[in-house]
Amino acid sequence: MDDIELFLYKYLPLPLYWVLRGFSSLLPANASNLRRRLAIDIPYAPRHATIWLHAASVGEISTIAPLVEEVRQRFPNYPLVVTTMTTNGMKRALSLLESTQVGLLPLDFLPSIRKTIEILKPRTLIIGETEIWPNLVTQTHSYGAKIVLVNGRISLKSLRWYRLFGRLIRRVLRDFDYFLMRTHDDADRIKSLGAPDERVQVAGNTKFDVLPKPIPEEARRELKEKLGIPPERAVLTLGSIRDGEMEILIDALASAIRSSKVLVIVAPRHLNTLPAIRAVIDSHGFTYGEIDSTRPFGAAEASSLDFLLLGQMGRLLEMYAIADIAIVGGTFRPFGGHNPLEPASQGTTTIVGPYNDNIADDIQYLKSYDCVLVCEPSTLGKCIIDLLRDKPKREKIASSAIEAIRTKKGIASRCVDIMLAKGLLPEQ
Repeated sequence: MDDIELFLYKYLPLPLYWVLRGFSSLLPANASNLRRRLAIDIPYAPRHATIWLHAASVGEISTIAPLVEEVRQRFPNYPLVVTTMTTNGMKRALSLLESTQVGLLPLDFLPSIRKTIEILKPRTLIIGETEIWPNLVTQTHSYGAKIVLVNGRISLKSLRWYRLFGRLIRRVLRDFDYFLMRTHDDADRIKSLGAPDERVQVAGNTKFDVLPKPIPEEARRELKEKLGIPPERAVLTLGSIRDGEMEILIDALASAIRSSKVLVIVAPRHLNTLPAIRAVIDSHGFTYGEIDSTRPFGAAEASSLDFLLLGQMGRLLEMYAIADIAIVGGTFRPFGGHNPLEPASQGTTTIVGPYNDNIADDIQYLKSYDCVLVCEPSTLGKCIIDLLRDKPKREKIASSAIEAIRTKKGIASRCVDIMLAKGLLPEQ
């Protein structure tokens, strides 16, 4: 009975596939990604059997990059192919991954997936996080390749979604050879969906391998000097602040600025929110300067400012590194939260707000080392002021945070070791 749902999934969408294929023939080859999404045009043609890795988009590609590199080093004779679901993910993969062919995963139509498999000839398919596409999995299994889920993650939200398709998901999970899950909770959830117990193992998350080492102290001092920040002045960085959060945080920040003279660096998640941030700061009578493409990094004189706005992408880690305290955005409105591991990797005292469902595992882990604080907006001002006045506490948190990140390094190598021991990768 389990196969009825899979049969319907395979064959009911075929009329739509043929309609889209006919429509794509009317489009210029370079006018749309549709031909690639249908596997009519496939940009790679490896001569030999491949190791195939797939991840959803930008964040997932960044997370599996250490695993791709580990596989590439250990299997130099096998072409590696990385697929992703989005064009931004593909761009990210091209920028990160050397000696690797990169492309878009076709839509999960049976003909598209079959053609892709025929061209790639995979020996092993490694899937990142929760990319459980029925045709991709079952057809790759039928071809004879091994299939492994790495960084396996099943959130409570996705668990509820998968349960709506319980029998289909159970049938698809049967074709995975192994599941390397992030946490014990993730392992329990995927077992509850039908993954065989003996194929599930907790291996951790390769995203820890991506985290940088702490920026040297001398480099931090030089950076503060470039920005005109006196060495003794405390710095608080708001990282990845989302739409509407500045209005929530401004009272807490105002009390900290007035009592401790802290400089607040604001690094928005999206640059189009800068006008709203400026308006909030202006309305409270504070001064600010900006760094952007017209005012290059290092040009701001921050010694007399209350706020410094970062209008450049790619500088957040440095802003975390020079901060005494970091507040992680996306956690003071229901966005789910952004990465608290980045400031922790720099030994920065890290604060998150109450909306942190997407990063709950990271927060739980950092809490085990006493190096993250969860604050409500109503208590945030006092929390900041107390931390700024307690340097020994911040120093203790810094050493604990760096140790927490260091302890989790090496997950990519561990995952490859497990796959080798289980016979899930081709002979070297």
